[in-house]
Amino acid sequence: MRAASLALVGTLGIPALALGADGLIVDGLIDLRAVHTAASLSYLNGGIGTVRFDDEHEGVRLGRASLSLRFRISETLTATTVIDTYDDGDINGLGVTEAFVQWRPFPSKAVRWQVKAGAFYLPVSLEHRLIGWSSPYTLSASALNTWIGEEFRVLGTEVEGRWLGASRGYHGDIALIGGVFGWNEGAGAVIAQRGWALTDRPSYVFGALGAQRPGLYFQFDGRAGVYGGLAWHHHENFELRALHYENRADPAAANLDGYGGWNTRFDTLGARWEPLDRLTLAAQYLSGRTAIGPNDSDQQLLMNLTAWYALASFELPRDRLTLRYDRFSTLQTSGFYGPPADEAGHALTAAVMHRLDEHWELAAEWLRVDSRFPPRTAYGGPAATTDSQVQLAVRYRFRFAAL
Repeated sequence: MRAASLALVGTLGIPALALGADGLIVDGLIDLRAVHTAASLSYLNGGIGTVRFDDEHEGVRLGRASLSLRFRISETLTATTVIDTYDDGDINGLGVTEAFVQWRPFPSKAVRWQVKAGAFYLPVSLEHRLIGWSSPYTLSASALNTWIGEEFRVLGTEVEGRWLGASRGYHGDIALIGGVFGWNEGAGAVIAQRGWALTDRPSYVFGALGAQRPGLYFQFDGRAGVYGGLAWHHHENFELRALHYENRADPAAANLDGYGGWNTRFDTLGARWEPLDRLTLAAQYLSGRTAIGPNDSDQQLLMNLTAWYALASFELPRDRLTLRYDRFSTLQTSGFYGPPADEAGHALTAAVMHRLDEHWELAAEWLRVDSRFPPRTAYGGPAATTDSQVQLAVRYRFRFAAL
């Protein structure tokens, strides 16, 4: 699997120049932070805390260093690779978070098609609107989209058909999206072990998640996963997204390293609305379940999952002020491996982004997470915790284009 993965990166990454690429765009981000926390040990460092940093890993930290390379192979074909480092103890100091090719033929009448193949994020988040799956609103993602970034990557193909409303005088468009993928049988392990969290640390495609298991993406039951969704843009100020996801993993199967398949499915619905020129309102909801162990067996662990958030963001000429509220829960309906994994929690995030110029940005974020998750007692801590985190960030963005 690892050899095949490296071959995929080689196919979709830098060697695209040898295929006759007639354009290269490189977007970079360097993000340095001063962090102060009052939080239990983070999952990234071997605990099951709910925020990215903890009392043992505060101070001046590297938030992220990222390179996004986009090659224009032809007028309708591009190849993109995103390389990140987070300096948080991952077995790979440098990792690939996305690597895919994208084909967008010219519109035929009122429909434009798009095909993506490789490794890329699920089309779920309404927060991550910038290059490299980053957010203009906050430093830490919502609980819902933290989970999407941690445990889900499409390793497969996505097809989109978008009806262009301009062909009928309508200022908007509607897209139907479908995907087929593999190597996502581990999706569910992190949420079952740790519960919900709010971080800005997605997983690498070929690495781990901090100090945890050696990999998240594997395939051993021969089943392909699927998803399908709808995206609607109305004028330039309203967006609606819905998606159904099933990895179709066999919960009774396991690989040679002892990792079992997590059968995971969920539905999401979200909307983003800009009622005023400088005001953005957004909300998303997710409901699903994950299971491991033979079906119809008392050995099966089955958990129901729910999360939602509401966000309000106000933009000034150089500043953006954002407030977000999260609510999340898990409910273990079968199986018993220690204390039942029934979680109930909420979080509040406040962030200020200040743009100095086209390259430099300052950011400040306060985050507080209150949750009760009984499995924490197995780690010697209380079931109910309050984790808080303050971050001050200096960000530098750059772009290099060779056309």
